[in-house]
Amino acid sequence: MYNLSTVGKMKWWRLLFDLLFPKECAVCGRVLNYHEQHFCLECFADMPLTYFWSVKENPAERVFWGRARVERVYSLFYYTNNWRTPVHLLKYKGNIPVGKYMGKMLGEKIASAQEAMPVDYIVPVPLHWRKKMKRGYNQSEIIARGIAEGMDSAGLLAPTGPNGNIPSQPYGNLPEVIPNLLKRGAFTATQTAKDRLERWHNVSSAFRFNPKCRTLPTPGSHILLVDDVLTTGATLEACASILVEQLGCRVSIATLAYVE
Repeated sequence: MYNLSTVGKMKWWRLLFDLLFPKECAVCGRVLNYHEQHFCLECFADMPLTYFWSVKENPAERVFWGRARVERVYSLFYYTNNWRTPVHLLKYKGNIPVGKYMGKMLGEKIASAQEAMPVDYIVPVPLHWRKKMKRGYNQSEIIARGIAEGMDSAGLLAPTGPNGNIPSQPYGNLPEVIPNLLKRGAFTATQTAKDRLERWHNVSSAFRFNPKCRTLPTPGSHILLVDDVLTTGATLEACASILVEQLGCRVSIATLAYVE
């Protein structure tokens, strides 16, 4: 244990470090105070939350009607105005901590829902290996691991397996994140400027199931599929269809942001 003098020194070192290397708000860029994490209090209070975790048949779920069998769809905030910035920082500027922090927030929100479904596995949408090598990480995996921590802290775990009596995860453990269950076999062009039909043609055959994955979910398992932003849903539709049709799993979807 730390004594009081050690704790005091740690605080002084932290204050000195923050003075020399000030942290900025991931939304507005203002220098953060000592007690603020990633967002200043003003931006945090103004976060455009969707509250989709409390609403069945929400707009995000309706995106997939008639396209893919999904249980629930959750997004933390609307992708609007300055709230594009933290997603951009995660994807292109290497700000992994802010991605994990937002993922944890989303996990806690999902777990707080009145009719939250226990999750067996969390699967991030994969990046092509060339993109991952260039970036150094998969942003969806960062978000997924944050979601797992958030669910754990809020108590949303999977105490029983699909048949109701065989544990699919040891009770009290994090839902397992499986980063390599899906693979991206084709290097596709950026989706940013494409409409829904163009996005679908771009990704419809880009993904495949990885049979060599160390952890293979059993039929009936509940998988939470994770991506950064929900726009047209083409990428998530392609991935969800594989998990449902080839593995026989139930699928819900979680993204940091939702585009209206």
